[in-house]
Amino acid sequence: MTGLRFLLVRTDRIGDTVLTLPAVTALRERFPEASISFLARTYTHPILRNYEGIDQILTYDPQKHRGWKGLRRLAAELREQDFSTAILFHPRPELALPLKWAGIPQRIGSADRWYRFLFTDRLSQHRSQCARHEADYNLELLKPVLQEDVPAQFAFSPRLQVPEPLKVREGLPPRYAILHPGSGGSAPNLSLHQYRLLIETLLRETDWAVVVTGSFDDASLAEQLRAGFPEARVLNRTGRFSLEEMLQLVGSAELLLASSTGPIHLADALNRPLLSFYCPAVPFTPRRWGPYQQRQWVLLPEITEPRTCRGSDCPHGGCLSLLTDEGLVERIRERLQALERQ
Repeated sequence: MTGLRFLLVRTDRIGDTVLTLPAVTALRERFPEASISFLARTYTHPILRNYEGIDQILTYDPQKHRGWKGLRRLAAELREQDFSTAILFHPRPELALPLKWAGIPQRIGSADRWYRFLFTDRLSQHRSQCARHEADYNLELLKPVLQEDVPAQFAFSPRLQVPEPLKVREGLPPRYAILHPGSGGSAPNLSLHQYRLLIETLLRETDWAVVVTGSFDDASLAEQLRAGFPEARVLNRTGRFSLEEMLQLVGSAELLLASSTGPIHLADALNRPLLSFYCPAVPFTPRRWGPYQQRQWVLLPEITEPRTCRGSDCPHGGCLSLLTDEGLVERIRERLQALERQ
């Protein structure tokens, strides 16, 4: 088929964007001659630039496109593109309305929201129940286009590329693991003690360096993590890397350790080894938000009948604190042994 112009809309965070990328692959495989555009915030553009199959990246600006005037502006920008189909993966009324105003003939979105009348094709998913993985929910939204369920092979296709040249490697040892202790408050996290235990184990069990990454806000935490360890082997690189540089860094790492956060999904999409730490309760469960290809390397606390958790009001008093020191050390050793067998 020719003349098809798809618009994929995802305007939230890094991990959410990465878990939408398999939809690009599925559309490209079925419609190789189609045009595929992606509407996202500038923040995630480096991911999209380095993913195979995207023809055009459009920018959603929360300031420029805010209010009725901004929504009209966004609708006018989209109308100029003459899209045939728009798929809203991030269900928000302020995104659904401009798709309608832009006159896009086929608009696919959630049947579970009050603004469902803005879509021509609606699917009931109840994502808040976290019964399936986010990547699977995203692929399901292609059903009105493909007229069938998306084959399982598209659940995740590693078409994320490491950008060149690898300037980010300058000043780093040849072999290193990444420790990314920040989560932006989006999910439960390990404690300072637990992260230091991971560093201690890595230094003892390998000859790698440990590169601590994160935002500028994580700099103080990183200094606490590396205190007392050899400076040449535990490096604080918080606030140093752009997202594109982070792709380079992750793409050359021996291992990445983090809780539920964007770099986990970058590593998974780049086929780099990881070990992650998750809360089993809704809405944080790895059943929805875990690394798709490496869910066997998610460590969960043992909680009987986990209830819905609201993060700061955790019914278990912070479930990741229930992970024992012995359990953490044993799991990272298992991960290292698995790498040796590869």
